[in-house]
Amino acid sequence: MEAARFLALFVAVFVAIFCALIGAFDLSGERRKAARDKRIAEYKMAARLLRLNI
Repeated sequence: MEAARFLALFVAVFVAIFCALIGAFDLSGERRKAARDKRIAEYKMAARLLRLNI
């Protein structure tokens, strides 16, 4: 039973690290720029909404 827990934990950690690495290296320069522009647009919209509530 202990081996099953160890195996499940090992697989979970391996999958998490693998997904993080794939996500980090998968972005090309163009996709990275598009993602950054999208985040900036979201931050600007949030700032506008906060100003309206004050």
